[in-house]
Amino acid sequence: MPVPAPRTRPHPVAVTAVLLLVAIIAAALWRSEESGTGARDVGGEAVPVTAAAPVPVTGATCAPTITNPGGRNNYRANAPLDVPLGRGLVITGVVRDTACRPLPGVAVQVWLQTALGSERENRTTVLTGPDGRYRVSSDPAVAQFGEPNVHVAHDVDDGWRAVFLRNVVDSEDTLATVDLTLVPSS
Repeated sequence: MPVPAPRTRPHPVAVTAVLLLVAIIAAALWRSEESGTGARDVGGEAVPVTAAAPVPVTGATCAPTITNPGGRNNYRANAPLDVPLGRGLVITGVVRDTACRPLPGVAVQVWLQTALGSERENRTTVLTGPDGRYRVSSDPAVAQFGEPNVHVAHDVDDGWRAVFLRNVVDSEDTLATVDLTLVPSS
């Protein structure tokens, strides 16, 4: 009985399976902001802010912010107040209630991975101003397991429900705008 010659090329089914797998992975990575992470891209270039917070319109409603998947990633309670995180990226936003009124004095926690600090250590809590605005200056975000991101949360039991967001930015972004609309905790 003759012995078959050893195969020198991969089987066509194996080649097709590998190509299909590569295509699926490429598509998932291409759409990563829209799929599994639940994060949205909030980055851009910084521009001077000259306008005050928008004045709420009587009878207006703002949709509540919903915690997204990955928002609690590396969360730590009681982040220190007003810790400098560097420069090069500004994280800012307005915190409102569902009637679109700005909320002054609300604690907002921000954390992100930078070249100089991990998400576990690189964090601060700031309080919103009278117009509901907050602002944190940080070193630019760097990728950690995929894409650079900024976490923003309201986590203090102060009458408002906690919310945790994970927001995608690009490494070269100088601004990330993350607004929060809070609902009462009871």
